[in-house]
Amino acid sequence: MKTTVALFIALVTLLPHSANATTLTITSGSIVLNQGVEACCGSLMTFGGDDFFVYQIREPGFFGEIRSAFGVEPFVESILIYTGIFGIADVQVGSQQCLGSIFLPCGDITLTSPGFAMPADWPIDTPFVANMPFTATGQLLVEGNQYDIVGHGTVTGTRCLTPCDPLSLRTRLSYSFSVDEPSSLVLMFVSTIALGIAFVVRKRSVLNT
Repeated sequence: MKTTVALFIALVTLLPHSANATTLTITSGSIVLNQGVEACCGSLMTFGGDDFFVYQIREPGFFGEIRSAFGVEPFVESILIYTGIFGIADVQVGSQQCLGSIFLPCGDITLTSPGFAMPADWPIDTPFVANMPFTATGQLLVEGNQYDIVGHGTVTGTRCLTPCDPLSLRTRLSYSFSVDEPSSLVLMFVSTIALGIAFVVRKRSVLNT
């Protein structure tokens, strides 16, 4: 009986639940990371949720090498949120705002996804495009307050062995945030276990009378 109850509680915790006062859930928006030859491309972040918003546009080269996302290993990219010499950032949580700098950033976000596993013999004249799920975690630092941020969605990876367009784009990771409904399979498991618990409790009640 204890094992059944513990399993029921564990399954319930898998369902989406209201965030606490210091956690913000990203419900919409996107992050696009571009890399090409020379000074091409840069990046753009624009995402948010209930009563908060993050915007950042950055010059090329401020983040790491994103070509490794097309291998077989999981890919992790961490991004500082700040206003630089050739980029701007704006973070708002309620009535609070942060523009930040490299010395006092507005926070950070880490994106984690499986590798795209691009085949080694992919044709040189054909762009490789694939989708993977991703998760996001990080912090926002606004007017002395810290907020945890979480989110998930789908990342589309594009890799060109020759330039994809006149801007000489070679690699793009486009992260799109989403909010899913509770999994029907998880709900089915929870309902089945709940009915089982009710049956056992009722049976014991009958036997004890």
